[in-house]
Amino acid sequence: MKAWAGYAGLALVLAVVGIVIASAVATPESARGVRFAAGLAWVVQVGAFGFLLWVREQPTLFLAGWAAGIGLRFVVVGLVAFWVTRTQVYPPAPTLVGLVGFIFVMLLLEPLFLRKGRPSA
Repeated sequence: MKAWAGYAGLALVLAVVGIVIASAVATPESARGVRFAAGLAWVVQVGAFGFLLWVREQPTLFLAGWAAGIGLRFVVVGLVAFWVTRTQVYPPAPTLVGLVGFIFVMLLLEPLFLRKGRPSA
């Protein structure tokens, strides 16, 4: 639970920093898309990381859990791309670049927290 909470907290901090930067340099409409992307990326990443933590002690399931998380990320990006290009609710370019960027940065955090709470070998 400590690893998940630490990951969720740091990922949230990074999302907020990204939102603040986008709000300072982008148009209000683009910043709105980046806010949506940051929130969605955080939810997807925290859920996928939680599942990975759940299966980390089972070597036969770990790779499957990791692959499922990668698949989930691809599906989310694809669905959001389809949705924003059809509805124009958010500007497509900043929303999709923000989503992929936030997912990537949060994905890089996972190894820092994956070992936390495991017994030392």
